[in-house]
Formats: sequence, C-alpha cells, structure tokens
Amino acid sequence: MNLKMKILNKSARSGGAIAILIILLLLIGGGVVGGVLFSGSRQQKAQTQLLAEGYLNFNQGQLEKAYEKFADASQTFSTSLDLYRKVASGTFLTREEVNEVLVTLCLSIAHEKFFMLEADTTWVKKAEEELKNITDAERKKEISQNLATANEIIELLTLFKAGDYEKAMKDLLEVEKKAAVSDQDFFIFEIRFLIACGKSLQEPAIINQARELLFFATTDLGINNEKTRQLWGLLTN
Repeated sequence: MNLKMKILNKSARSGGAIAILIILLLLIGGGVVGGVLFSGSRQQKAQTQLLAEGYLNFNQGQLEKAYEKFADASQTFSTSLDLYRKVASGTFLTREEVNEVLVTLCLSIAHEKFFMLEADTTWVKKAEEELKNITDAERKKEISQNLATANEIIELLTLFKAGDYEKAMKDLLEVEKKAAVSDQDFFIFEIRFLIACGKSLQEPAIINQARELLFFATTDLGINNEKTRQLWGLLTN
C-alpha cells in the first residue's frame, strides 16, 4: 500500500513538473512572439514614414531624395515585419512593389539628365542594379526594354556632344523602332533631341517635326507637365 502511494505521489509530482514546464514554455514562446510583433510594428511604422516622405519628395520633383527614402524603406523588410503584417490590418506595399518604385525612380532621374542633354550613366547603372531585385518576369522584361532604350539614348547624346548630328538623327530612328510604345520618357526625350539637332543643323523641317510631335503629345495623349511646357518654350525661342 505504501509502495503504491509512493508511486502515485511520484507520478503526481512528475505531472506537476511537466505542467509547469509547459506553462513556462508557453510564456516564453508568447514573450518571443510578442517581441517579434513589437519589432515588426516598429519596422512598419518606420517604413510608412519613409514611404510618405519619399512620395512627398517625388511630388515636389525631388527625385533623388525620393530615391533615398524608398531605398531606406526597402531595408525595413524582415521576418518580423512579415509576421506583424499577418496579424495587422491595413494595406502595405510589398518588397516587390518597393523594388519596382526604386528602378522606376532611377530611370526617371536618368531621363531628367537626358532632357538636359547630359549623357549621364550613373542612374542607368543604378537602375540595372535595382532591376536584379525584380522577380516578376513580365515587369522585368518591360523595364529591361526601357533600360536598353536608356543606354541607347546615352549613345545618341554622345554623338550629339561630338557634333555628329546627322548620325545622331539617323540612329534616333533606330532607337525609336525598338523603344516600347508605353515609354513616355523616351517620347518626350525624342522631341527634345529633335529640337536640339534641328537647331544645331539649322534645319526648320526637323524643328517642325518636333513641333508636330509635341502637339500630338499634349493634345492627343494629354501629356501636360513641366517638360512639355519647357519644350514649347524651346520651340518659340
């Protein structure tokens, strides 16, 4: 009888120890999860702030500052953030979407340089690096085509700077054939380049071609921004 009681008491003590251990593990696990969620919450808050500042910079035309903010935002992605988003409500940008904004900003900054007739390669190279982070095959293909066009624009501007205007005009036609129909940045650059070459060659026909394209851009396509206004100014001066 005493032996049986000892066995029961020992089993009871073992069961109690196991129960306590389980409770401790649950508490520790809950603390870890809570810590991860807290960390994810802070990262989401930081990302939201960076994106807001980036969008503000973009709307103010400060593209390089916008790029810096989005680049910083891209560094906030983590396992903690992913876990937090599973339990939090709201709409958040994905890593892929932020990466796409980055490569698009690089190309936009490059085209700002091109509009000023600068054969700047810095931002095109950055765009090529950012493109490596895009995983969507269709979007990667589309952006790659725009990148190829940007590289050919650099060659056109190099010819222009060298004073080889006639070859630049000839090569422009080839670039136009290969550029994506949706590449609005190239279309605006093409008008800018025609104006520059037309004035350098003193060819009124080229200037008139640029004027017709600009009229089409502003009326038929509805493109009305700072660049088109500058183009009208270049045509009248």
